[in-house]
Amino acid sequence: MLKHVKLCDGDAGKPALLCLPGAMCSPEVFAAMAESTGYIGYGVPWLESEGPFDLVSLAQRVSELIDQLGKVILVGHSVGTVIAVLAARQCMADGRNSVAGLVLSNSGANTRGLGDIDSLIDKVSMQWGTAFWEAFSTRCIGTDIPPQLMERLQAYPAQLNPSAVAESLASLKAIDLLPVLPSLAGIPAAVVHGRFDKARTMAHATELAGALPASSLHVLETGHTSAAEAPAAFAGIVQSVADRILI
Repeated sequence: MLKHVKLCDGDAGKPALLCLPGAMCSPEVFAAMAESTGYIGYGVPWLESEGPFDLVSLAQRVSELIDQLGKVILVGHSVGTVIAVLAARQCMADGRNSVAGLVLSNSGANTRGLGDIDSLIDKVSMQWGTAFWEAFSTRCIGTDIPPQLMERLQAYPAQLNPSAVAESLASLKAIDLLPVLPSLAGIPAAVVHGRFDKARTMAHATELAGALPASSLHVLETGHTSAAEAPAAFAGIVQSVADRILI
């Protein structure tokens, strides 16, 4: 079973939130947001589990986890967005309607225009350590968050294997979601972008939202980690997706 952690309690009569963070990012970035929704929230620290760490294999394991949890809204951040989309597709291909909604943030359908991914993989391999972790976290957080949370995010990669991180990023390079997204018609969805995101552009978000049926695009005054930087606003977007499910 893929490792998962409970972020908060909530209304057991509604789909649970299953939150997939980006590479090197703790599921804790979703905690305040998930609590604000009033739904049960789970986070998946997918780099802490056993490999393989290619995103297709991880998505298969997420789809198996969904079987254990029941109806879920998948919330993906950065690389976690790709895992969320592939897991949703796997569930639909298997005839399971267990993914009730999708909220995809700070990501894109592919890595075209993402010019620094090769450099990032090199840094993971050659510069792994405190200075790199702190620089990475600072780049991902574009606005103020509680200092204690920032400290925990900067320390989080210490428990990860850099080869696992590099494997996931190399896998990301090879994936294009554009052919996959039309198959998710019927799942209410939202795409979230941070206006000050230094990793992904508005063009990435627009392309993703445009190719994902039944989706809406939301721009928040955040950097690359919108759920942690604007938890209440992000929770409102999740609830707007849930409202479309429950009507």
